[in-house]
Amino acid sequence: MKKKILIVDDEEFIRLSLGEGLKDLGYKVATASDGAEAEEKVKKIKPQIVFLDMRLSNESGLDVLTKVKEIDSEAEVVIMTAYGDTQTAVKAIKLGAYDYIGKPFDLQEIDIIIKKIIKSNELQKKLYIYEKEKRLSTEDLIGEHPLMKEVLKRIDVLAKNDEVTVLIRGESGTGKDLVASAIHDNSIRNNSAMIKINCASIPKQFLESELFGFEKNSFTGANERKKGLMEIADGGTVFLDEIGEMPMELQPKLLRFLEERKFKRIGGLEDIEVDIRVIAATNKNLEAAISNKEFREDLYYRLNVVPIFLPPLRERGGDIQTLSNKFLRDYNHKFNKKIKGFTKNAEKALLRYSWRGNVRELKNVIERIVLMTEEDYIDVEDLPFEIRNDKKGEAHGLYKKTEPGTETLDPGFSLEREVEQMEIHYIKLALKICNNNFSKASEMLGLSRFALKRRMEKYF
Repeated sequence: MKKKILIVDDEEFIRLSLGEGLKDLGYKVATASDGAEAEEKVKKIKPQIVFLDMRLSNESGLDVLTKVKEIDSEAEVVIMTAYGDTQTAVKAIKLGAYDYIGKPFDLQEIDIIIKKIIKSNELQKKLYIYEKEKRLSTEDLIGEHPLMKEVLKRIDVLAKNDEVTVLIRGESGTGKDLVASAIHDNSIRNNSAMIKINCASIPKQFLESELFGFEKNSFTGANERKKGLMEIADGGTVFLDEIGEMPMELQPKLLRFLEERKFKRIGGLEDIEVDIRVIAATNKNLEAAISNKEFREDLYYRLNVVPIFLPPLRERGGDIQTLSNKFLRDYNHKFNKKIKGFTKNAEKALLRYSWRGNVRELKNVIERIVLMTEEDYIDVEDLPFEIRNDKKGEAHGLYKKTEPGTETLDPGFSLEREVEQMEIHYIKLALKICNNNFSKASEMLGLSRFALKRRMEKYF
């Protein structure tokens, strides 16, 4: 998107010559001859950069600078002066000016300052994003299964077509955020910000202001204007995770944005135009949500320009072993371990398990095992209880089955360890069901609060 520049000078020749020169360089230019006109233009067009003459005919450029920064604190102001007044220029910088330039100046000098401001703002924007959240690595997107190869193929195509809207679907933990990161990181937008927004984690009454921002005094507590994440991501990518949880009342505004790439801040009158790519993701059945009047059908079609479906881990066969070995290498390095691999029985148990948490669950399991294991190889007994025993309670390494009634225990079987694993499993389950309410969880488990506390201290 072209950067908007405002030139404030009482000399018509300066406004015309500098304005035409900047237009030729590809910038959108507006002009003002005095402070009052400058204030109106800042409110209306919201320029990113203002070139402001130090001495206007009826007022000081310093006074106009103060008013401009009050209206838009993020507008960068460059003071123009023909008087070599270094002391006043320094005062201007203390009041919030980005830089100053002496008259006469040439267009190349002006362009250098503009590019410096743009680069500085991009770096600040990236710093904001990195401080807000740690970006995920895309190295976990590996696999030889045909379904995963199709996913990787689509990532490659979409990275080369950076304006296409994408909808990523799949169960929780399959790596939807990794796919979004891979598309952005391999596109020409990778020098700009990628902002990830979880529509389910932000209270619905705050989601609109978080996405689109708000104007000063637009509601109680709006003491200053705030840019939304859509605006901050200008030039980059916005990842709307859990899009199926977006409130119905906000969906029309998102639809309009996707159609026009324009939006209004809360309380704002002017359209704000940005250049971003939107990637959405959900584990929700959107077709059912449409039938239940929980999701707009027109928004669904606007999001679903190019769909990507991530298969659950249990359907990817040999990829479980590939990922397990990859995570083993990662956590060997992290914990300074030298575990060589998995036994055949451990590999079989990992393949049999349903992996409801998908790749995320597998990664967490391998991390825990590597941290706790001191042997050269990971064996069945090192695996968590729920992996060694399927949902029907059939043995996956806990015991060997021959004829009914003639089961035998594996060598090295430890009753104490099995009991501990069972207790850990059911304590976690109870806490999850009770939303970490300690009293309710202890009651559900048939334990006193004191007894549950002792077990928590022992195991966690």
